[in-house]
Amino acid sequence: MSSNVHKPNPAVSVIIPAYNCAQLLPQAVESVRKQTYQNFEVIIVDDGSEDETWDVIKSISADWDKVRALRIPHRGPAAARNRGIAEMKGKWIALLDADDLWLPEKLARCMEHLARHPDISIVYTPMKPIRLDGKEMKGHTKPCFAGQLTRKLFKSIFIHTPSTVFHKRVIERCGTFDESLSVSEDYEYWLRVSTKFEFSLINEPLAIRRWHLTSLSRSNRLKGTVTKAAMLERFYFEEGGKKFIPKEEAFKRLSEVHYKAGKMLLREGNYQDAIKYLTKAIQYNPNNIKARIFYFIAQLHKA
Repeated sequence: MSSNVHKPNPAVSVIIPAYNCAQLLPQAVESVRKQTYQNFEVIIVDDGSEDETWDVIKSISADWDKVRALRIPHRGPAAARNRGIAEMKGKWIALLDADDLWLPEKLARCMEHLARHPDISIVYTPMKPIRLDGKEMKGHTKPCFAGQLTRKLFKSIFIHTPSTVFHKRVIERCGTFDESLSVSEDYEYWLRVSTKFEFSLINEPLAIRRWHLTSLSRSNRLKGTVTKAAMLERFYFEEGGKKFIPKEEAFKRLSEVHYKAGKMLLREGNYQDAIKYLTKAIQYNPNNIKARIFYFIAQLHKA
């Protein structure tokens, strides 16, 4: 057993959803174990994995008494995170995906920052993207910002869940992750939170995103783009987006994401749905010339 003493009231609850990630999970957990800040608990939620992930989690929890292992039927990362949140004992929440990593000082830097700024409820950092062989991926990082972020976030997702630490009052006021979304659930959550809370930024990458074949697959990109289009529409029209984002700006973004979805669907040979998304892209922005071109191509193929 680990020599770490389990505290009944940890300051931070580290929540790790895990699905079919037996190979990558141990490194993610080890990056938590090596944190210079140690006042935390770890809740690993197996989201109905079909590989050896549950055995790996049980082994980890047997070796480290900070870890609690939970298992639920497969319902996606939102449900897994929500189950961990329901079980947490800490006042602060730090989320880590099973295929990502933290630098050793990640929690210490975030908790020191929050202690210096007691009015802050959320802090985040950039994430450095790498391949599984450790090589850094250039061109995959975006500028990060602090403050009231709804308008900037609607344009582009630059807050990544494993980089955040936030107080449980955020959950109490904004609710939990939307379990109806199998992808883009984190993007939707930070958009929703941004309408109620400002974000603080430590502008230094303290978390690492590991890109691998599953995260880069075409099917995931298509599903993600189609889901993102519907999610952004719902957020703007139904969840308070109009209050923060000028109409012309919002419609340009909605046109862009519908165009991308339509182009992907066209390449997959799904001409009917491609036409539907490209039509919306044109309706949102009649000056979207690329959408008009691909709409014409889709109509030719359908004919």
